[in-house]
Amino acid sequence: MLDYDRVSCVLELLKSFDDGSKIASKLVQNYFRSNKNIGSKDRRFITNCFWNIIKHRNKINWHLKMHNLKVTFDRQIILELFFLNIDYKNNFTKIKKNIFFVNNKLTKKFNDNDLCLLKNLNFKKFINNDMPECVFYELPDFLLESIKKNFKLDWKNVALSLNQEAFFDIRVNTLKNKTRNEILDTLRKIDVPFEISKYSSLGIRFLKRFPINGNKLYKSGNIEIQGEASQLSALILGAKPGMQVADICAGAGGKSLILADIMKNKGRILSLDINQKRLKQASLRFKRAGVHNVETRLVDMNWSTKGLEKKFDLVLIDAPCSGIGTWSRSPDSRFNFPKKKLVELINIQSELLLKGSTMVTPGGKLAYVTCSILPEEGVDQIEKFKMLVSSDFSEIDMKNMWNDNLSLTNTFQYPFDNGKKSITINPAIHKMDGFFISMFQRNR
Repeated sequence: MLDYDRVSCVLELLKSFDDGSKIASKLVQNYFRSNKNIGSKDRRFITNCFWNIIKHRNKINWHLKMHNLKVTFDRQIILELFFLNIDYKNNFTKIKKNIFFVNNKLTKKFNDNDLCLLKNLNFKKFINNDMPECVFYELPDFLLESIKKNFKLDWKNVALSLNQEAFFDIRVNTLKNKTRNEILDTLRKIDVPFEISKYSSLGIRFLKRFPINGNKLYKSGNIEIQGEASQLSALILGAKPGMQVADICAGAGGKSLILADIMKNKGRILSLDINQKRLKQASLRFKRAGVHNVETRLVDMNWSTKGLEKKFDLVLIDAPCSGIGTWSRSPDSRFNFPKKKLVELINIQSELLLKGSTMVTPGGKLAYVTCSILPEEGVDQIEKFKMLVSSDFSEIDMKNMWNDNLSLTNTFQYPFDNGKKSITINPAIHKMDGFFISMFQRNR
């Protein structure tokens, strides 16, 4: 495949992305499924070019506007090639020869204005001091202000981390009677580079992308694809065999899976969600993992806790949120997240906290988890909750939960000391997705 043809594929993807409502990763996946003749090297070029544009779109568009040019997909590609593309960056001659001209004729996709733009680009000025912060950090102003509030000294690194390559972690499922060391031995045989997760006793981090979901380790349920922060948010909760546990907003079952593993399939986990498709996916994952102590339950938006009051030793609210802590996995999420959406989510989170609290048995625990680093969805949210339930619930110091549940598997001290009882995982420092974790205990 010629590079000119590869660029044509990128153009198709960009047009489909802007015209539709699909998540970008799904769009790319479906595109290659429909075009199976595209080889692996071509896929790599097309994928890298597309994601570079998505990740740096504000900067690319800013440059085009500075040149008084209309923003088009073709011109976005020109800037990606010159500034970011590993095969073409800062190489005017190569771009002109391979992309602009076919059989010594200027292609229909590009015109003289595009060629003039390419000639006038300055490679050293892609990152420009005149760029507004929202352009440089590829985030809306209201989200940047929120990050500044939560990370006063480190906000720049936090904001930049959201646009970095995402980590790829797996979790060992001990219900299948294989230890992490045994899984590591198998991974060595298939020659995939990895390292042991820093915080999770069940985690392994791949050092490069690998289609592990096609491997028998995954198909047999010995491992699950799960980020280390997500693993940690379940491992630290203190679930024990025989407990009654509720997983609110269980989705596709990621937290329920690890809780069942910790509980050794003993006791009961009630996984609630409003999305039937996600719950069906969860059921398939439970079956593959050998989990049989989970009951899934479809609820509507206005579900009631009737019959569930004070029934559970542990209630986990895996709350719907901005997901900003995981945006390195889905850089396109920032394009569809207005301030109004954040306000809606904050209200839903508040309602779920109150609902979940009614389900906790005296002496039981309530956990609130979000894959967000915004204070509005974390510390601010639980401060409001504390004011409403101060007579019934006490906030738990997560350092104590760490010492009780994770200190034996880690040789270093509690890594999240921020002067608060809750945990905010900083993706720039802790090298995981950004998460917020807090817990409360109901008075006896």
